[in-house]
Amino acid sequence: MTKFKDSEDIGFKRIAAQLRRWVQKLRVNEETSPSDIADCMTSLSISETKLRIADVRKADEATFHWLFDPGVVSFSDWLQHGIEKSEPFYWIQGKPGSGKSTLMKFAMGDLRTVTLLGGTADSDPQWTLVAFFFHDRGSSIQKSFVGMLREIVDSTLRQLPQLMPHAIPVYKNLVKMQGKRPPDWNLEALTTLMGAITLQRTTRVKLLLLLDALDEHEGDNELLLQMLKDWVRNVDGHYVTLKICLASRSWPVFTEYFGGSPNLAIDQFTVDDISIYTKSRLCSSLGGTLQLLERESLVYMTEQITVKARGVFIWVRLVTDQLAKNIRDGTPFQILLKMIAEMPEELQELYDHTVRRINSQYANETYVMFQLILCSVEPLPLETLVEATPMSLGLYLDGNSSLGSWPTSPDSTTDQALRWLISRSGGLLETYTADANVDYLEVRTSTKYVQFLHQTSKEYVQSRRAQAFMKRMAPQVAGKTGYYFLALASQSCSAWIAPIKLHMLYYIKLAELQNQIDGQVDIPIDSGLISASHPNGPCDTDWWFRIRNDSLLQYLCAVDRYGGPTDLLYGHFQYHRLSLVVAANLISMLDSEACRVELLPYIRSPMAERVCLLQVAIGGPNVIPAELQDRTAMVAKLLSLGYPPHTHKEIAPQLAMERGLVGPRADIVKRVMEDTKLIRPIEYLLFDCGNVQLTDNTRISILNALIDDDPHFEMYRFPVSNPIHNMSLMSFSAMYESAGIVRALLQHGVSTRTRDPNGWLPMDYALLRGDRDVLAAFNEVQAERLRPDFDPSMDAVGSTLNALIANITTTLSSFGHPGLAILLARCKEHKEIRLVGSWKRRRTWVRARSGLRDSLEKDSNSDISSRMTG
Repeated sequence: MTKFKDSEDIGFKRIAAQLRRWVQKLRVNEETSPSDIADCMTSLSISETKLRIADVRKADEATFHWLFDPGVVSFSDWLQHGIEKSEPFYWIQGKPGSGKSTLMKFAMGDLRTVTLLGGTADSDPQWTLVAFFFHDRGSSIQKSFVGMLREIVDSTLRQLPQLMPHAIPVYKNLVKMQGKRPPDWNLEALTTLMGAITLQRTTRVKLLLLLDALDEHEGDNELLLQMLKDWVRNVDGHYVTLKICLASRSWPVFTEYFGGSPNLAIDQFTVDDISIYTKSRLCSSLGGTLQLLERESLVYMTEQITVKARGVFIWVRLVTDQLAKNIRDGTPFQILLKMIAEMPEELQELYDHTVRRINSQYANETYVMFQLILCSVEPLPLETLVEATPMSLGLYLDGNSSLGSWPTSPDSTTDQALRWLISRSGGLLETYTADANVDYLEVRTSTKYVQFLHQTSKEYVQSRRAQAFMKRMAPQVAGKTGYYFLALASQSCSAWIAPIKLHMLYYIKLAELQNQIDGQVDIPIDSGLISASHPNGPCDTDWWFRIRNDSLLQYLCAVDRYGGPTDLLYGHFQYHRLSLVVAANLISMLDSEACRVELLPYIRSPMAERVCLLQVAIGGPNVIPAELQDRTAMVAKLLSLGYPPHTHKEIAPQLAMERGLVGPRADIVKRVMEDTKLIRPIEYLLFDCGNVQLTDNTRISILNALIDDDPHFEMYRFPVSNPIHNMSLMSFSAMYESAGIVRALLQHGVSTRTRDPNGWLPMDYALLRGDRDVLAAFNEVQAERLRPDFDPSMDAVGSTLNALIANITTTLSSFGHPGLAILLARCKEHKEIRLVGSWKRRRTWVRARSGLRDSLEKDSNSDISSRMTG
């Protein structure tokens, strides 16, 4: 037996910790299956988050070793003693293009990093290195907070599987919430899981996080930095130890958070590194044994480049790439030296200089190419860019997709494609190698993807300076954004256009919005949706819907009461196209000449009701981002074109969306599905069974548009609990809807005197529900309802009182003045209502009414107060 002094005794702590670990392990073994662990790890892993680290160029062998010299910078001291000095952060800052990412990759791969971190005893755990490099030129996951968290959690759990007990509960809860396996990890779940890892006190872990390019994070930097500080506050230094090395530009937000931490400015220490890199790059271009004069010239060129670079590696890379090409072409050293002297020292001016050197006959292609890469949702394969650039350019200039001489094609060699890329981009675009995305591109695909040479290159192309320059250079096409050219390219059913076609509706919508800004009404991209509705290529409509995997769009494509998928796709593609236009919220397209001729005749056709256009407009899935949509405007547009507002449809489960079947009105939606399967647009809106969560203001505006165009809306009945208990529109809203919806109906003059089969009025449902805002809406819009001579439904009032009398104090706090004023008015005018219950309940009612009288006397509406408190 062992005795301890108290709970603070170090021996007691160690024994307690070991016991906790055993208990936790037993619990996990009992509750967690191997399949749960495997599924959890699979759901977290995503290859894209690792691409940027692999893409960053490895440092030259003789460069960056000063990082571990304590006489030069403080990095090695921080690795050894940062925790003891309460310095959990180390900040590497510097100019754009100064080599921060290369330095971070160097630190990540150098054994000295782990050696210097070390450990104080044999029992100490080894340090675990986890890295994430933000990448603004990559896909959305590569530059997002969620992407960072997924990579950190995934890498941590793979290296430290003993932490899985803290991950599995979060994973299971996510599966339960989303109803699918594997789930989609969101910010809330990932934040919870990372918090659990940093707060746990059962497993000893030491983590070193390497986070690069924080300035390329697409989101709220304050939120990101505060989260990092929260992690540091969570750890205790014994069970969990955490150090974070981060790199970014010297933006004020980063200076504010990390200016007081150990740091270094990289551009102050890279003079020798730039000299080594430049000499190596030029020597490899010269080849063979150098003559004395050549060696002297090389030394002089290296010195000049190093001085002019001022610590910016990307400047050096651009200059040495141009010089290397000229050296291979046999350009004399005198001319090379002159070229160096003429190179601008400022990076932006160097980009100007580079673009000016592009052959003027390539100007249009250069502009379109830059715009395609700039606006694409995901990185484009080299072959895709090669095909999309001349195709979209030809369609824009004269409607001919084969315009001009194609410099190469997807069937050409990669070398030809690369030469074409360099000649048109001036070296501002580069390729990188990545695993082919065969999940959606079911054909041979390239492993070379195209991106901007550097983040500064992308920023230059986005700048007003570059846009003005390109307008002079390519006036025929300048001014149109990449979304326009991507929309044009999406017309093709070629397999190489698949990465563009996948996001077709997004590009067309943004092109439409750009046209509105430019004051154009007719947009020459209608045929893109026509071709999308013809199954005539590897990437036809059937492929597009299958890859999109949206339940509503699959319904529109495949579910038809009068025929099968073949009939809808091959025989009635006009209706299919209408559904796509509505789902993408392409309002202006319905005004275009092509649409007026080809589609509008079908709006009023009975066949159009088969695709439920109003239901699609109200609650269809977000095939484009929600912030780009105006659902009310689309509903109004369809109604103005003559689409019937009262159409109802036999709804398959794909149209009665998941939200409706699990939401607050699930019982009603299921009843409709079981009994009639018919849902009109107003019902679809009020049942809240769309794919998306609409704001109350949006729902109110849509309701107003539907009511204004449908004279029969008050005749609708809403089945609730059984087929004979049908609520009126006003009663349903009083019971289930928001106060805003109730106000909108009252303002349209909807009757409040319509009784259901049980004799209940809308006000009775409002009282039973007890929502203060809804009762206030009745009070505000229809104040005469408070008159004592108003004929109420006495059975309803009696049952309502009996339901509420058990705890009238709660009623007071829930209903407030409007509801109780109405309730008391009915009690006063109809003495026959008997309050059944015990003496204590009646006494409670008297006290409550007395309290209400005192409260109402203070109400500003003295007329109502005087009548209600008698």
